[in-house]
Amino acid sequence: MLAMLAIWITGSWALAWAHQVSDDVHYGNPRTYQVDAVVGHGTDATTHPSHFVAINLNRQAVVFEMVAGDPAKSISYVAPIYIAGDGGDKAPVTLEFRDVNGDSKLDMIIHIHLPAQEQLSVFLNDGNKFRPSTNNDKIHL
Repeated sequence: MLAMLAIWITGSWALAWAHQVSDDVHYGNPRTYQVDAVVGHGTDATTHPSHFVAINLNRQAVVFEMVAGDPAKSISYVAPIYIAGDGGDKAPVTLEFRDVNGDSKLDMIIHIHLPAQEQLSVFLNDGNKFRPSTNNDKIHL
């Protein structure tokens, strides 16, 4: 019985360590994620999409948008969520773009991948930039 307990504890530790190393290799430290998307801001198009960088900076999800790939036209967005909990400083932050309110514009969903759960923050596309969603917005995830 004690041997099984020791194996289970060692296995759990090894799995957590492997997950941490995988995230270090994939997202770096601080956790950083990049993606290109055509969201209808400025003159972005498939030939020159907007570039997005999401980062977990001191337990705060921050997204930088370079409109149409132009760093001079950068906009920053801060998710209104403090990334609390165990491992919150190492939680990867990723982005997803899809229409969640039915206005035919791609909205931005910020995914914060915590070990025990995933947190979401939704920013709606107003045609020029994103804005944080409110309780009055009708969102369909």
